[in-house]
Amino acid sequence: LDAVDRSDPFADLRVIGSFRDLYLLCEDDDQLLVIDQHAAHERVNYERLWAAVDGASLPTATLDPPASVSVSPAAASLAEAHDDLLADLGFDIDAFGGGTLRVSTVPAPLGRTADADALRATLDGIAAEQTPDDPQDALLAELACQPSLKAGEQLSTEEGEQLLARLGECEQPFACPHGRPTVCRIDEATLAAGFDRGSTRFD
Repeated sequence: LDAVDRSDPFADLRVIGSFRDLYLLCEDDDQLLVIDQHAAHERVNYERLWAAVDGASLPTATLDPPASVSVSPAAASLAEAHDDLLADLGFDIDAFGGGTLRVSTVPAPLGRTADADALRATLDGIAAEQTPDDPQDALLAELACQPSLKAGEQLSTEEGEQLLARLGECEQPFACPHGRPTVCRIDEATLAAGFDRGSTRFD
């Protein structure tokens, strides 16, 4: 990606549509920017979760009645080892033994509520790894993924603009927490060449 003004990298973007309810299409002068909605939303959620660890408030939702979640023994041990971190992130969890967790509250980053199954998927996914270099970071990255936009979820122009605004506030807006790019740039010259045009619109 080209160097951009980190103070507001997406300030001049104009949302012009979407493709396959997965990619947000934006115009930026002589470039077409394609935003991966899931990767972008995942980055936003990830940084909001880190902010919660640092003491910022994170919205939560109460499960009534509480949900019972069965996890592997390794995942149960992981939940016990990181119970303070999970509490900071908005999970109210009681261990019932035998690999059963009772979940009373869950995080709701960016207005989208995680669920008990998201917790199970997160714990099982990390427990399946041999030993993450940074278990806390791995936990946050997986938790950020669960409530993020999925393929096929439609965004209005206003919702797309809101996502871009939040992405622009991130410290690392150009990659999701798993390292995938959030933005792909296509300049007008590339399009012109693809259509065998001798020049761009303004040449």
